[in-house]
Amino acid sequence: MKIHSFKENKSLYASAISFAILTFIGVTSLTGCGGDNRRDTNLSISKDGRITNTIYEAFDRDYYDIDELSDMANREISYYNSEYDKPRIAISDVGVIEDDTIGKIVMTFETSSDYSHFNQTSLFYGTVQEAIDNGFELSGSLVDKNGNVFDLGYEDYLNKHIVITGEKTVIYTPYNIEYMTSGVELLDKKEADLTNVTTDLVQILLSK
Repeated sequence: MKIHSFKENKSLYASAISFAILTFIGVTSLTGCGGDNRRDTNLSISKDGRITNTIYEAFDRDYYDIDELSDMANREISYYNSEYDKPRIAISDVGVIEDDTIGKIVMTFETSSDYSHFNQTSLFYGTVQEAIDNGFELSGSLVDKNGNVFDLGYEDYLNKHIVITGEKTVIYTPYNIEYMTSGVELLDKKEADLTNVTTDLVQILLSK
């Protein structure tokens, strides 16, 4: 599949939805409100590899049109899907919440590869063996929740799953997180905050 440049196609894959929000209504990224009202842009991965990307953005102006924003987003997705026999990306929710102060967009991607191509970033989900087959070099300095360095041979983990990504966001995994790149904040057994990681790629080794 040919990856078209942003300039050639008037805003395509390079973080298209976030870009549309930023340029159309002028917003700042929302990373969290604290407490029970916390709103974090996040990625959720299902066991079969389907990706759900929930984007929250703080609206700081009063002249946006949510319908027009939705149309813009759908045009980006339609262009991407046109290169495939079946749709690979869809929008499941677009709207405003909390007294019209926060915009919310929920997108679904058939695979981590679709997410990567659409957003021009790195996201891999699969087994360790599949990661190796796809050219990824596995880190030898992963740590567990207590800071203990991974000291087992990767041959024992070839059939277990791993997430590798350049996205610094909150992520929900389908299996428990065993080992991770240093700097990842483990929020729950299957939830982690990657925003403070300083390496280019984050690796999260799962229990299955």
